[in-house]
Amino acid sequence: MRNCQSGSYFTACLNIRPTLSFESTVVVLAAALGIRFSPDEEGKYEEYPAYRAFALGLEIALLAPPPPDLDTREMRDNCFQLIIDTCADVSDGGADVDMSALIAAQLSSATELEIERVDVAPA
Repeated sequence: MRNCQSGSYFTACLNIRPTLSFESTVVVLAAALGIRFSPDEEGKYEEYPAYRAFALGLEIALLAPPPPDLDTREMRDNCFQLIIDTCADVSDGGADVDMSALIAAQLSSATELEIERVDVAPA
């Protein structure tokens, strides 16, 4: 059993319109955020092609849409999705911090990527 640590839980979820190839988008994001992505060899995101990076206690993942024969989403689109989550198990004592606006602003000022915030319903 993993121990929880107290603190805040940081997240972000953004759609990126595919104006570049998936791999080129990974390169642009890595440069803009100052991180290094690696392919998701563990298969954490299953049928979604994905690249992952880890920095400052966060996991940053970029997902491409799954192949059409594996796509079970109700609403299909061709956007890439940038997901950021705290790596640590965080107790319920901290705040939930949505960094989507901050990350979108950083990417908008540093790249020409077309960014859209994703509204995620609370659990």
